[in-house]
Amino acid sequence: MPHTTTKTLLIEDDPGDHLLLKRSLLNCRASFSLKWADRLASGLEALARESFDVVLTDLSLPDAQGLDTVRRIRECDTTTPIIVMTTIDDPDVEAKAMEYGAQDYLVKGEAVPHAIERIIRHAIQRQESLAQIERLLSEVQADEQLLAEQKAQLELKNKRLRKLYKTAHRFVDNVSHEFRTPLAVIKDYIALVREGMVGEVNDEQRRMLDVAAVRANDLNNMVDDMLDVSRFESGLLAVWRRPCRLSDIVGEVMSGLVQKAAVKQIEFEIDTAQDLPDVYCDSEKVGRVIINLVTNAMKFCGEPGHVRLWTKADPVREEVEVGITDNGPGIEAKLLESLFKRFKQIRQRKKSSTKGFGLGLNIAKELVALNFGEIRVESVVDEGSTFSFTIPMSSPRSVVRRYADRVAVGKSGARAVSVLVASIDRQVSESVAEDVDAFFNYMLRQNDLLFRRDTHRWAILLMADPTDVEGYVSRIKREFRKTNRNRPFGPLPQYDIQLDGTWDLPAHSESLFARFDALFVDEEAMCTT
Repeated sequence: MPHTTTKTLLIEDDPGDHLLLKRSLLNCRASFSLKWADRLASGLEALARESFDVVLTDLSLPDAQGLDTVRRIRECDTTTPIIVMTTIDDPDVEAKAMEYGAQDYLVKGEAVPHAIERIIRHAIQRQESLAQIERLLSEVQADEQLLAEQKAQLELKNKRLRKLYKTAHRFVDNVSHEFRTPLAVIKDYIALVREGMVGEVNDEQRRMLDVAAVRANDLNNMVDDMLDVSRFESGLLAVWRRPCRLSDIVGEVMSGLVQKAAVKQIEFEIDTAQDLPDVYCDSEKVGRVIINLVTNAMKFCGEPGHVRLWTKADPVREEVEVGITDNGPGIEAKLLESLFKRFKQIRQRKKSSTKGFGLGLNIAKELVALNFGEIRVESVVDEGSTFSFTIPMSSPRSVVRRYADRVAVGKSGARAVSVLVASIDRQVSESVAEDVDAFFNYMLRQNDLLFRRDTHRWAILLMADPTDVEGYVSRIKREFRKTNRNRPFGPLPQYDIQLDGTWDLPAHSESLFARFDALFVDEEAMCTT
């Protein structure tokens, strides 16, 4: 992600609450700058003088009370997202605050740093989405030449978009508020006790704490699965595909899985090849797939349990396969087709003590598809099962063909693919070029694809026709200005971006492939880092 600083205005008369929020923001992964106003009047003056990315405000101030505070801020500034801070978790207050123009609320003293960071990020995203919807509606209403049928279709699409947005918003908020905060507290306290911070811990107590930590991680994975399902259905699940080393991905997720195997007394074998080629994927999502498949194998393996994680390369198909094999009871052939259905848990002869929602295998399948791979299962009753999935090697030609296949059979009905070519001055340092690369990745939508042609050039594939491309380019320009305004180490260098062409798929797939090959014909200049 781009290294930007989120400018935050806090309107709060309690110095203690100001210090608590300041400390939480300092412990966030993202960068925040905080300006404090202890009165509504001084906060409104600050909004008039400079722009902020988000406003956090108390409802009880010396010069304002209740939701009138939100109303007055919204009258002063109609675009900056507002987050209300309250002392009690009251759904009525939340609903009324939204009516007055707030995007979210948080309960004082309960939100941990990563929860505050997520609430702020989602509030900014929601405000931007609302602004975009309002712009689209105003453009539709301003165009007197639109036919009545076209107006009806656009209104239907906008209605569906608002419904999906509200559903996703409600789902994500409920899960975040009801699960995330207490779960984080539980995990932190388990760690404190296990490490002996509050007194000596004997071996049996440590074993029990390990079990509790593993179960807390299980619940955390379930929450992640539910959030990903919601974001996927609403089109908000971001994907950052880039060249990766599979060994690095496996290393990131192994500690939790090894701990889980130890607690469950399962023999966990890691048999990964050391000479695998780089793959092209979103490393975080591939890690999630590995976690879900290994967790599933550990739930249903035999006694004593044995689970093996293995990898192998397929140069012919230009892909790497990751597999998880267990010694469980196996699955009958007639049940295999239903394994990856959402909320579906097949009846097993072995009962697992770990319950779930039937989302793990389904979301694994979706995440594999997002990375242009395939997931499969082989099982023999009374012998065990093997779940495996593929990831494309870091070959632009191979990946773009997989991308085109995905577009051609997509559910959205959109078949036009446009190619943009972006570049920056070659005098720019590699570290700054990396930041530009992160910015372009940040601007990708779920169904877009980015390739870094060399250190200073990029190719972007959009599921969009030329008209949609204009809106996308305009969005890049707006975000680029915002990024440079907030970037602490100086602005990013100016870029050039041009539309290279648009192809209708699948009719003109070969023409697209030929053009894309031409963009990458200079193998020595191509960069896959």
